[in-house]
Amino acid sequence: MTITVLALIIYAVGDFRFPLSDGDDTDQYEYAGYYFFKNISFGLIPHLNLDNDQTFYPYGTLQVFLPWGFERDYWYAFCYWLNDGPGPYLQFYYVFSIVITAIGTFWLLRAFFPPWQLAIVSLAVSVFNFYGLWKYPVHLNVCVGHWTILCIVATYRLLWQLYHRQRLSLLFLLVWAWLHVQILGLELGYVAGFALTFTTVAVPFGMYLLYRNNPGISHWPVQLMAWVSREYRQRSTLIWVIAGLMLLNIYLYVPLTLQIAFTAWKFDFSVMPPSRLWSHPARLLIPHLPYLNQYEQQYEKYFKDSYESYGQTSPGLYLVLLAIIGFWQMRRQIPLWGPVVLTLALCLLYHPALVPTLKVFPWFSFNRHGGRATLIYPILLSFLALGMRLPTRLPARMALSLIGLLMLAEWQFGYYYFTIYHLPPLPADVYTYMERVHKTPGEAVLDWPFCVVGADGTGMQEGLCPHYDAQNAVFTFRRFYDKKVVGQYFGRLHPDQIKPFLRDGWPKRLSPGYLFTAADWTFFDNYLRTNDFAGINLYPELLPAGMAAQFYARYGKPVAETRLPSAGRVQFLALKR
Repeated sequence: MTITVLALIIYAVGDFRFPLSDGDDTDQYEYAGYYFFKNISFGLIPHLNLDNDQTFYPYGTLQVFLPWGFERDYWYAFCYWLNDGPGPYLQFYYVFSIVITAIGTFWLLRAFFPPWQLAIVSLAVSVFNFYGLWKYPVHLNVCVGHWTILCIVATYRLLWQLYHRQRLSLLFLLVWAWLHVQILGLELGYVAGFALTFTTVAVPFGMYLLYRNNPGISHWPVQLMAWVSREYRQRSTLIWVIAGLMLLNIYLYVPLTLQIAFTAWKFDFSVMPPSRLWSHPARLLIPHLPYLNQYEQQYEKYFKDSYESYGQTSPGLYLVLLAIIGFWQMRRQIPLWGPVVLTLALCLLYHPALVPTLKVFPWFSFNRHGGRATLIYPILLSFLALGMRLPTRLPARMALSLIGLLMLAEWQFGYYYFTIYHLPPLPADVYTYMERVHKTPGEAVLDWPFCVVGADGTGMQEGLCPHYDAQNAVFTFRRFYDKKVVGQYFGRLHPDQIKPFLRDGWPKRLSPGYLFTAADWTFFDNYLRTNDFAGINLYPELLPAGMAAQFYARYGKPVAETRLPSAGRVQFLALKR
């Protein structure tokens, strides 16, 4: 199975030679790793420099709303340091995530279910988790969920063993606790929180089972000490290894998690209207099949919900059917299906404005899209499907065979159509261009026009990003030339953060078709002269006719030129010092 998963995901990823870039969200995750490398420091605890003018230059801002994934960012930072620049680091990280998900799921449940069942589940939650697969690479923060999925698996295994009155090992409980630390290395607002949610929901069921198995509460302390002593004698070396790993991960992740959380909570977003991005629960019934899939049919027209990406709330019709059958057969085992169904309900019913079920948990304070819970639907539905017993009667066997054929058809369609398109690498002249910018004296570069915007819409309506589709990611290319920039896209942006741009009248100058007056050129000259700009990244295709020539006449002819994904033609005008 491991070789199968590895081969499938390597083929799906395709290129392992160059950095990832599409001029859109894909670049954000490479940039987060670059920013992490440049701004992490290690003293008594790790600390990030968040308040600086590396973007929004020269005004500066709090860089708290980047798409953090600390494990991914540590990995990218290490590789960036090792190779002195960007590279294909995130492709390898994604392969690691998928393989660990498959192997870990199988390993954690190997003693409790038949291998053939676990092989199907392991594939369904990893390489055939089509929501996650199709999120790669444009939403890499959401498609990387290995520790979250394994943490949920470990929690379910704990419930399963308690329900069946099986002896628990201290080593397993330490692994379970360690996984709850590991999840802090994943995306905080959309991925890690689902493991914490499932654990929170499962705790009352687990406490009930613990009491049912050991009703004499007064004897618990003595029994606990005896159990710990016995377990430690049997597995002391492995226990120390897991404990050491846990302490290391606490050091690496917990301080940064708290820093990001408390910094983000400084902003009051109550003045802003809540997001209304939700996903209709009926999408569960959409299969990954020709004509019926979410690309060929625009189901949002019927559901009136917010479509974000392929596979949203659609883990596979075959899996839903198997889960329904399994749920019916295990309906009396409430402690096993209760946490699963409650977690599914919290996620499926979530509407950020009307039914904010998930926002009862502090880790979902900034969750703005209900469809992103789809990443964990395959594992939750698999728990229910694992409760299914193989039928003995012929009609039931035939029905199950048809579901098996449906599974193979959905796997083939969802995987094959993803692999048709691979993200093309950046052309060689892009690297030549970036090196020219890097070597030019000056601490900053002005992208003109630039883009200052948040995914929540802040900056867009104020006119600070008139060319969003072309320019929302141009700031990320500073990872190649290592200079400060003026613009930036954030996952969330507070109105207070854009006040300096509004005060200085940038929306008027950024307005499409606007021609500079003499006063505008005077402002521009003073702005460039007052601050330490190396030059201008000029996007002539986004300027009014004739305006590029005015830039050449005022600041010199281009010394380098290339084309960037989405942004198109860009020219570098090196300023005379």
